[in-house]
Amino acid sequence: MIRDPDGDKRKADYIIKEQVARGATCILEGCNRLISNYEGPGSNVLCRKHQRQQIDYGGYGRHEREHTFHRSDVCQCCGWDINNDERWDLAQKYFNVELDEIQRHEIKRRYNHGDHEHRKADGGNNSAENTNAYCSFCHWFKTVINNDGRKGKKGG
Repeated sequence: MIRDPDGDKRKADYIIKEQVARGATCILEGCNRLISNYEGPGSNVLCRKHQRQQIDYGGYGRHEREHTFHRSDVCQCCGWDINNDERWDLAQKYFNVELDEIQRHEIKRRYNHGDHEHRKADGGNNSAENTNAYCSFCHWFKTVINNDGRKGKKGG
């Protein structure tokens, strides 16, 4: 089941004061918000906005893989929206199954990729400006034409 953020309890006041006193901010590049005042997954490393964008809450983000927060249901290359894909109905009919919310979410997570414009090995980072939201086809197309699957730096 996808976690309801309204069910998260507020952290104790002394914990929030301690977070503020040490200036604990969200670990995502470019986000300078204070970490969440609510308990739950990612509460000690993410701001509330990014905490709610995690997989547990129905989003795509995983705090240990920062670029995943920049995924989208719409591919910025081809414009395909996974939610409008006719293959949902075709696959459910073929496999004779009705997907639940969690299953649909897992398929969407696997289909939608957050891809680095400039690889980390080449000096890139996990910022939104360096991350593209691609469907799996466009991601693999870009990976092949740019030889992004290689190890190390370009030419090395």
